[in-house]
Amino acid sequence: MKKRYTANEKSGKVVIIILMAVVVLLVAGATTYFVANIDKKYTVTEPNGGTIKLTITDMNKQLGVKTFYPGITINGTDVSGKTKEEVASLFAGDPSLDKPVLNLSLSVQGQTYPVDATNLNLTSNLSDVITEAYNYARTSEKTTLAESTIDRYENYLKLQATTKNYDTGYSADPTAISSEVHSVLDSLQTEVKDASATVFDKVALAFVIEPSSVGLKLDVDKAIADVQTALESKDYNKVIEVSAQVTEPKITTEDLTANLVLVSTTTTITKADSNRNSNINLVCQTIDGLVLQPGEFFNYNDFIGQRTAEKGYKEAGGIFDGALRQELGGGICQVSGTMYHSVMMADLKVDERHPHSWPSAYVDIGTDATVTWDGPNFQFTNNSEYPVAIHATYKDKTDGSGRGDLTVTLYGRPLETGVTIKIEGKVLSDTPPGPPEYVADPLSAVGTKNIELRSAHDEIKAVCYKVYYQDGVETSRVIADNSYYRPITAKYSVGALDPLTGIVYAVDPVTGIVILPVPTVDPGTPTPVPAA
Repeated sequence: MKKRYTANEKSGKVVIIILMAVVVLLVAGATTYFVANIDKKYTVTEPNGGTIKLTITDMNKQLGVKTFYPGITINGTDVSGKTKEEVASLFAGDPSLDKPVLNLSLSVQGQTYPVDATNLNLTSNLSDVITEAYNYARTSEKTTLAESTIDRYENYLKLQATTKNYDTGYSADPTAISSEVHSVLDSLQTEVKDASATVFDKVALAFVIEPSSVGLKLDVDKAIADVQTALESKDYNKVIEVSAQVTEPKITTEDLTANLVLVSTTTTITKADSNRNSNINLVCQTIDGLVLQPGEFFNYNDFIGQRTAEKGYKEAGGIFDGALRQELGGGICQVSGTMYHSVMMADLKVDERHPHSWPSAYVDIGTDATVTWDGPNFQFTNNSEYPVAIHATYKDKTDGSGRGDLTVTLYGRPLETGVTIKIEGKVLSDTPPGPPEYVADPLSAVGTKNIELRSAHDEIKAVCYKVYYQDGVETSRVIADNSYYRPITAKYSVGALDPLTGIVYAVDPVTGIVILPVPTVDPGTPTPVPAA
């Protein structure tokens, strides 16, 4: 039975047939258009400015190869005509091809220090570079087929005039960069150091100076960041300036050297007493070379210590209770007295000083300085801004007198140019002592020659002057100290023993006369009658 169609069904069928006919006509037209265009010759500009006529088919024959285009290099190595796999194998077989010269260095105050690339744990981007180099001229931003093909081909032709090189790059482990930069810079950083002198060379007679050095603080964190930036930007031949903060020392080597000189020296002559001179020499050896820093003080008794036989001290004359007696370390006051002169001539601060019981023969009256263990002491402070060294020596005289020269020299900062200081003693009053004192000697017979137990010494008041000179001309005179020497009467022992009876008689303390007993009269004895 023949099918019958409605009017609507017939109308739809006609529309479909018409659409199919249109599609067929469009495809046929596009094919005709494409074939016509690929066979069409287009003008292509050459690198030298000339032009040629080529079809898209002609251009695609050269652009469609599966190898690197001629003129492509990686790290300067020609890879044209090779596949990506072949190039990867080439670089893998010869790792040196993937190592650009890394010449990074850090510059610190004009001195350069290389960065060791082997310590940076570098990672190459070779794989990405191979892909990038292979894709050269294989794409275009042009929108039409003809324009895109011509643009690619013109870039392809440029390789004939000049090669296209791709350099591999490197990324580094941040931790490795930090470690390498620290290894280069950390040792260059220094703390500021003032010049110092804590030792005095007793042979060369000069301070041993520890030199000063500047403080150098480097911005290590910024240097690390700069190395990272250089690697990221492939700036492999870069000198990176390292920011440095310099701190100058307050006391330089030159300053200290110029201000440590011989400042003052004093020499006194000792007695012809071998034990006494031995004690003096022992003290000199003990204090010789002592260095006092600014603000430090010298305490004679504390530094020398108690004078004992174990230390080598011998018995010699020393003052006790206004009289001379033999004692260990006798005579060492001459060292403190001589030092007192040098200290004042160096214009240093005297903290403690005492005069003897009577004036010393080796210095002016009023310029001596006594010391006793657990008693009077001598002390001074280095109130200058530079170290002070004590050089003390004793030498026997060569004249056979048994005497010697005691010298105390101070080294430190010099006085102002042309300034010198001298020490003078002046007696203000001198009063003889009272009459001598006599005491009974219970061990000596009556009539024995009197023995002097204590010598007489005047009562003296004296003053010590520090006299300042400028180029030899006196400019001022300052009272440095006052001294009072108390009166000491002579003291004698008088024989008071009756050797027959063993009786010890009294002695008149003023006249020294032995007080004998008055004879008694027996009442039974008749009184003699005087002759007519």
